[in-house]
Amino acid sequence: MFEMPALHAAPRRPGVAVFALAWLGALLCATSACHAQPPWPDWQAFADRFVQADGRVVDLTFERKSTSEGQSYGLFFALVGNDRARFDAILDWTSQNLAGGELGARLPGWCWGRLDDGRWGLKDSNAAADADLWIAYDLLEAARLWKAPAYAVTARALLARIAAQEVVETGEAGPLLLPAPVGFALGDGRWRIDPSYLPNPLFRYLATVEPDGPWRRVWEAYVRLWPQIYASGIAPDLVLVDRQGRVSADAQRPTASYDAIRVYLWAAMAGEDGAELVRRLKPFAELIRAAGAPPEEVETASGRAVPKAWSPIGFMGASLPFLDALGERELLARVRARLQLERGKARLGRSSNYYDEALVLFGLGWLEGRYRFDAEGRLQPAWAAPATP
Repeated sequence: MFEMPALHAAPRRPGVAVFALAWLGALLCATSACHAQPPWPDWQAFADRFVQADGRVVDLTFERKSTSEGQSYGLFFALVGNDRARFDAILDWTSQNLAGGELGARLPGWCWGRLDDGRWGLKDSNAAADADLWIAYDLLEAARLWKAPAYAVTARALLARIAAQEVVETGEAGPLLLPAPVGFALGDGRWRIDPSYLPNPLFRYLATVEPDGPWRRVWEAYVRLWPQIYASGIAPDLVLVDRQGRVSADAQRPTASYDAIRVYLWAAMAGEDGAELVRRLKPFAELIRAAGAPPEEVETASGRAVPKAWSPIGFMGASLPFLDALGERELLARVRARLQLERGKARLGRSSNYYDEALVLFGLGWLEGRYRFDAEGRLQPAWAAPATP
């Protein structure tokens, strides 16, 4: 969710294969696996509102732009919902418009929208590492779950690009995942990282499917930094790391907000592997208890919430698995009830935005058992049989 300055714009190249892919996906959904699919009304509502027929996931609130993050989440939800037609449409739009039709050979640019001359196209060709990882994961799991190996070819090419352009060897601190290829190496032996870009299940999975890749080492380096990153028991949006593995606060982000909220979500969804991080982050539950909902902003140094009159519904949704992992049943019920109330109000006013609803899909989908991750990080959607060891 960070905003990066535009590097250069590229013209839109519409995906000519999208309708054929959608038709093929619909045809394949005549199989018994699709018949066994439990309905997921929240995904259908999300797709109806935010996903165009051509596969573009639209952020209606912010200039109707699209991001690689939104496309990656759309792919994940379509996979969880066994919605292959939409999956293929989202994938085709992503490749054609964010990667010049060469997804895998190129990293997708992170932001697409209205250009200064009024045309629509790629506004920023810099990539976003979290979206890149989610797209690769979505494709690998789509290849396995739908028995369609072509997806994996693109995924592995994309992983090679991520390793080459978004992972940096720092020396004593170990390899770090940078948020993007450009703009996060500070040039003085320090790097800026975003902890919300490191979901445990994805790295556990990648370490298994690509044991020769940097993924296990990146994760282990990150875990070694936990005592410093989460010293106050609060997840930051961004931190600085030097060659010696020393962590310092990012003066540009003294408060934690829209990025950091995902750290609690990913930790909770990691099961036993996430238990230690959930424990470290327990002070955030006390902030939720005091306010009745997750605060929009928290001072990362002090761990104090910034007083505000409201909490984003996405924060409520993202906090549900976290509270569940802590065994906070009463507080979980209170936040869930408030989420349903505020979400209903937002829907009546059509004012809820893509990011809020995406976080709600992650959180409520998890709580409802729509999906899980197994011990190796493989996706376990409700419609599919558990993966064999």
